[in-house]
Amino acid sequence: MENSNHISQEEFERIERYLIGEMPEAERLAFEQQMAADGSLRQYVKEIKIILEEVETTNLRHTLDRFHEEIAATKTVPLSLQSKKLAWIPWAVAASLILALGLWVLVGGGQSENERLFTAYFEPDPGLVTAMGVSDQYEFDRGMVDYKMGQYQSAINRWEKLLQQKPKNDTLNYFLGASYLASEQGDKAAAYFQTALESQNSIFADDAWWYLGLTWLKQGEIDKAKDALQRSQKPEAKRLMEEANMR
Repeated sequence: MENSNHISQEEFERIERYLIGEMPEAERLAFEQQMAADGSLRQYVKEIKIILEEVETTNLRHTLDRFHEEIAATKTVPLSLQSKKLAWIPWAVAASLILALGLWVLVGGGQSENERLFTAYFEPDPGLVTAMGVSDQYEFDRGMVDYKMGQYQSAINRWEKLLQQKPKNDTLNYFLGASYLASEQGDKAAAYFQTALESQNSIFADDAWWYLGLTWLKQGEIDKAKDALQRSQKPEAKRLMEEANMR
């Protein structure tokens, strides 16, 4: 996928129909399967959704009016959210406005040093490949699709039900922890990572220690963060400890 500034009208309208809930069920499921397999498409949809929501919630219509004359000759695409059609503007302009309005967030405004480090180092786990076939794994796979789309609460709801049947399953616990951490519910994430780490030879151990360390760091539990990060073999763990002066 190309940068969202170069989106074609046809592709935009397809994504728009998905975001505002106007896709038929069969097309929606196929689109979500495509997103599950294509990280670039997921990022594409996420960026467009953010722009649409920010334009809507910050009431930028009056701000955009003064740009109309400047962009009259520019190829544009329509913006809409919840069936409310906004003015046609180029993505570059919309993105620039959102960046200007949210710059203080991007540079860490109002964050503590621990939160700044967390923001700098945290990236959500990319998730697992899903087949979306008709099998006993369907609910887990469907949750993974939600997770990859950034719909963490939907994934949590599905996986919490599965966890009742397999409370010690390292995969479920790891991705529940990852979901809670990615959805800014770090206070709940630690327990799931710790349970996942109870499984011997878990393939998620290294990542679980890393994310557990980040969880403790964000909460200001420096000693716990240091202990977890020391157990991770990820190169980022060593760099983070050095930057955070964990000795």
